[in-house]
Amino acid sequence: MIKLNSLNSRLLIAFSGLSIIVCLFFIQLSVLLVEQTKENALYQLMIAEAHRLEKSYATTQKLNIVENPTIQIYRDEVALNALVPDKLTSLVTYNGALVHAEPYVILKHQVTPLMPIWLVVNKESLSKVTAVEDYMTLFLYSIASGVIFLALLSSWYLAKLLSSPIKNLTKDVLEKNQSTTHLIYGRIRNDEIGTLSRAFEHVFGELRKALKREQNFTRDVSHELRTPITLIKNTLSLNENKPIEKAQSNILQQASNELEQTVEVLLALARQENLAFEHCAFLPIIEKSILSIYNSYPQLAFDAKIKVDAKLEVFGNPYLISLLCQNLVNNGFYHGAGGKMIISSKNNSIIFENTIIKDKERPNYHGLGHGQYLVTRIVEEMNGTIEIEQSPTVYRVIISKIVQ
Repeated sequence: MIKLNSLNSRLLIAFSGLSIIVCLFFIQLSVLLVEQTKENALYQLMIAEAHRLEKSYATTQKLNIVENPTIQIYRDEVALNALVPDKLTSLVTYNGALVHAEPYVILKHQVTPLMPIWLVVNKESLSKVTAVEDYMTLFLYSIASGVIFLALLSSWYLAKLLSSPIKNLTKDVLEKNQSTTHLIYGRIRNDEIGTLSRAFEHVFGELRKALKREQNFTRDVSHELRTPITLIKNTLSLNENKPIEKAQSNILQQASNELEQTVEVLLALARQENLAFEHCAFLPIIEKSILSIYNSYPQLAFDAKIKVDAKLEVFGNPYLISLLCQNLVNNGFYHGAGGKMIISSKNNSIIFENTIIKDKERPNYHGLGHGQYLVTRIVEEMNGTIEIEQSPTVYRVIISKIVQ
């Protein structure tokens, strides 16, 4: 059953229709050619007889009319009118042209300027020629029928051949939806099918990235927000019926800050626009992160030593790099001994280093593991590598492959 809304059927109908039209055109052209050939043969026969009579008259000064069963010679128009009375009044005046007055064909010829003759052929007497014409017509239509059949068969094959890439592409697109490793048909073709296939591959790649970001965001929210939220809830529950002490207030404040910072990082990782990377200077970013600590805790000392080249550049998203530095500096501030931290660069790597000794004056919310996960996610998103070295007294983070 042919489905008219399918590409295969439309191609079949288009090719078949075009083939039939072309065949019918050539059939009609062939019929006209046969008719014209018969007309030319009859004309040449009559004109040859007229030239014979003209040559004979030029030699003997009289017409040498030979009895011919095919061609009849008339010397006056009256006798011709008696033969075909109502059809020659305005037609026989054309000299040298065939005039059809069924069943006769008439040719007027001037033997001399004052001696016209009319050559008349009765087509009914040409039964053998007519029979040949009938056989030729039958042969012509037989050939035409065969050509139309072959055209229809060729159209079916071409329609199937041309529509098969679309079918294969559709099948592979559906299978691609189930498998991330399946390659779509036609990727190496240099035609429109190849362009469409590569466009599908690109779209699938973008969709996979978006889905991956969504999955990471859902996982990160579930994993990273649970700790500070639980801490806030537990602190509030334990102090439901009594005033909150300063230490507990500090815990709530730091947990709130961590919660806000985590949400900011996760939203940044989930946004497509934050995946556009560029070269940017590192020193202004790290200075801004340190100054934010001074502004938040002006009463606490924080000795941050920066040993990086003023011209040092990193390759990544400026906003993600800023969040990365802010997280690392915050960790160093919260867990450093006396608020000391060293930030240096060496062998195309950036090193954040601080000692791990509790300071009773500093916020006592332990979010070190929490910070590790966030900075690792940021570095991986920018195609860098991160190495964390931790001992009982020293905490060191080495970031590579983003330094230019």
